[in-house]
Amino acid sequence: MPKIKLYIGEILGMSKNSINTKEYKFGLTGSRKKIGINYWRFFFNGVEAISGAEQTFFIELEMVNPWLSPAEVQLGFKPRIKLTAEDLQYALAGTQAAQNLDTEQIIQPSYCAVRVGMLGSVSKQICHYFPVKDIVFNSKPFELQIGNKIFSENKLSGFLSVSQEEKTAHPELLSDSGYANWDLSYTITSQSVNGFKSKNMRWFPEGLYTAFTGKLSFDGTDYIVEARRSNGYVDRFWGVNTPEPWFHISTSSLSSVITGKTLFNSSFSIQGIFDQRVAFIGKFEDIDISFCANSSKRSYSAIWDCTQMPEAENPDENTLHWSVSLNNKNWVVDIDVYCRIKDLYNRKLELPEGSRKVLNLLEGGTGIGEIKLYKHIGNTLEQIEHAKLTKVICEFGHNEDGEI
Repeated sequence: MPKIKLYIGEILGMSKNSINTKEYKFGLTGSRKKIGINYWRFFFNGVEAISGAEQTFFIELEMVNPWLSPAEVQLGFKPRIKLTAEDLQYALAGTQAAQNLDTEQIIQPSYCAVRVGMLGSVSKQICHYFPVKDIVFNSKPFELQIGNKIFSENKLSGFLSVSQEEKTAHPELLSDSGYANWDLSYTITSQSVNGFKSKNMRWFPEGLYTAFTGKLSFDGTDYIVEARRSNGYVDRFWGVNTPEPWFHISTSSLSSVITGKTLFNSSFSIQGIFDQRVAFIGKFEDIDISFCANSSKRSYSAIWDCTQMPEAENPDENTLHWSVSLNNKNWVVDIDVYCRIKDLYNRKLELPEGSRKVLNLLEGGTGIGEIKLYKHIGNTLEQIEHAKLTKVICEFGHNEDGEI
């Protein structure tokens, strides 16, 4: 489990199936294609066809230093023999020099990864890796295709399978065993290309509110994905490395405490940590609010926290608490989200710096909580909205030395 610390402080689609091609091919050309992480993330809910139970899923396309090894997958965790012919002679002779030999070579990773996973009390992910030369890229319309896997401006489809034998023999895959196939369409109805932008890192919630439809089968269980219940979300990240620590909250499932009505046109996303601040992009019916982390330090203040709540009598009820407070000259935003530890998936993502460094991530899709919006009017604060939150995607992680 990542260390919990206290701090103060349609992939590629747009509404009406249009796309900002420049933003989505960012990092696919030029010097950036050799370094760092290029990340497309999709979250949505599906309903089990037989039981009607709801489940959160994610699909990811990730490129890690892809053009360092364009024709061959290089996994940093895969053991590689470093011995030369001369070293081998020392080893066979049993000389003193043989005792000082380093038999393993640590390399910098280079690959493209496709992942599909489920979040909740039963969590898992299935991963496949490909060299970047296997990707077929089209700009208009925007589409990335790797074998039978398609990522386009309004469609996601594919199939992944990892056997138990493969998982056991190759822990460097950082994958569970299982199989999944999906055929999904999606439309982004609320989007943003703001969030955080610097020379070495950028993030934006391209699909702040995304309606997914279609079907997905996971380990033989069929799920129906309906637009009105999908709670869909898409975001985009590129960086020389990941934020440290990684902090994320997002949802489009809000209901007003004030009016008792569901807020169908509301959603928000928080991501960090960027320059000791979180970025916030939100739409609340007819109100747009943003706190972009690359703006001036004086433009807003942010206090954030991720801690474990006091232990419950029932260990299954032990909970993590995400809290955020943001304040600028126009708005005050307060958010509290809670997710049971048993519903959080602990997974590891390899970092581009190599040396077996990983992002050790806790991730859930069943967070609950509340958000309060206040507006500065003169010297007073007027409450604009107080809403309950459900189906919150919540993540917290640290960069660490990886072990298998």
